[in-house]
Amino acid sequence: MRVYHNLTQLEVARRTGLSKSYVSEIESARKKVSIDILNKYSEAFGIPVSSLMLFAEHSEDKRFSEDVRVYIANKTLRMLDWIATITEMDGDMSGDDHKRST
Repeated sequence: MRVYHNLTQLEVARRTGLSKSYVSEIESARKKVSIDILNKYSEAFGIPVSSLMLFAEHSEDKRFSEDVRVYIANKTLRMLDWIATITEMDGDMSGDDHKRST
């Protein structure tokens, strides 16, 4: 997530309300990620917790090289961004339709 968004650990810490050292420990697998932490990342990045869990599950698959995992992560996050964008657009359009009908 952090690398895809080109953020420093300090920037992620500020977004999530965690300390920089805690973010570092999560990234180096010295800390386990709880549902509370997933919720913080979900809110900070606008991604459902279920998507974060799915991504984490597949990113640990050692059959793939780091380059392949980064590539897949980037594609997955772009797809999620696209879904969020079209969902927002649909919501905006529904609001416009509602305004016109009233």
